[in-house]
Amino acid sequence: MKKLFSIFRLTVVSLLATACFFGGFTKAAWALGDFSQSCYGANVSGSTLSAVCRTMSGSYKDTSIELNPVIENVDGQLTWQPSNFIQTCRYTSLVTPSLMFAECKTRDQRWVATDIDLDQHIANIDGTLKYE
Repeated sequence: MKKLFSIFRLTVVSLLATACFFGGFTKAAWALGDFSQSCYGANVSGSTLSAVCRTMSGSYKDTSIELNPVIENVDGQLTWQPSNFIQTCRYTSLVTPSLMFAECKTRDQRWVATDIDLDQHIANIDGTLKYE
C-alpha cells in the first residue's frame, strides 16, 4: 500500500509540474508576436491596426493599436523603431493578414513601395493587440 501511495503521489506531482510548464508555455506563446494567428478581419487605416482577436477564454473582441510610436520610415523603408512613419508614408494597407504595405518618401523625396511584417512585433495578449 505504501508503494502504491508513493507511485500515486509521484504521478500527481508529475501531472502538476507538466500542467504548470505547459500552462506557462501557453501564456508565453501569446506574447511572441504572430497576432495574425489568433486574430481575424485585420485592417490598417492610416497608422492604426484593427482586428478581432481571440481571448484566453476563447471569446473574441475588437481591438486596435496605434503603430506610429513603433514604426519609422528610414529612407523609404519601414522599420521597427520609435517614430512617426505616417507623416512620410501613404496608402497603408494589409496585403496579407500580417504584411503592411505603404508608399514612403525617401530622403530625396521620391515615393517608394515598402512593407513590414507586423507579426514580428505585434501580439495578441488576451484579445488585445500589443507591441512587444
